[in-house]
Amino acid sequence: MASQSKLLREYVSRLEEACGEGHDFIVILKYAKRDEAIKRILAKSKVERALSGVLTKVRYKGKEISVFITGKLILKGVEARGTAEKILEELLAPRYNIQ
Repeated sequence: MASQSKLLREYVSRLEEACGEGHDFIVILKYAKRDEAIKRILAKSKVERALSGVLTKVRYKGKEISVFITGKLILKGVEARGTAEKILEELLAPRYNIQ
């Protein structure tokens, strides 16, 4: 986790590869930033299905992401950790990055 960007360190508590045949990653958002992160993710992706306000399935750049209200994300079909980090950075970045 030392190589993660400042943005990921701010919002992500853990990023782990899931067990099994699929190439999935499990992301745990930091509790204090959870609501803000979920809003950013939902604003930048296409919502495919929402289940009782507990789970929202979205699609971003062809990847399916399950977003749980608890702050857990499942990125499906992501081949490598670097790709998962890049997707997360894009989703969590502010819409207008003024420096």
